[in-house]
Amino acid sequence: MVDIPTSSFNRIPGGGQRADVKVGNGNEIVDGSKVSLQWVLRRSNGYYVDGSVKMVSAQSGAKVVGNNFDESENFVFTVGDGLAMSGIDQGVRGMKQGGVRRLVLPLKAAYSLPLDKSGGPVPADFGPRRQIERELQKDPAVQNYFVFEVEATRVR
Repeated sequence: MVDIPTSSFNRIPGGGQRADVKVGNGNEIVDGSKVSLQWVLRRSNGYYVDGSVKMVSAQSGAKVVGNNFDESENFVFTVGDGLAMSGIDQGVRGMKQGGVRRLVLPLKAAYSLPLDKSGGPVPADFGPRRQIERELQKDPAVQNYFVFEVEATRVR
């Protein structure tokens, strides 16, 4: 995971922080845009949970193990339609196609229980889903959050 200075982060409406890792040069994401995102999810301690591209956990962060790009694994949604969790929906606005952004989302702006009714992206496999559920069941007084790295691969 690339280090980003804390001064680079901006607040996301509804909770969380966002910072650009790489600024894109394509279409800008606005309300009503149809967006295809590659994503990587980590817990607050940096532990890799899941992602849309073939990745493997490594001490230095997730590493791509294949160059095959398959958009069917991406999270595709329309901004503002309610399919994405609020932190993703708000956090990607203003990004441009080809851009990469880090989103640090408190639990209230991320997943909800039951996970099947939560906004996406939601991992399909049992192990990652169970990790998310455990995080959501922890003491609410503890400030937990999820870290997403998202890349806007297509914006229409």
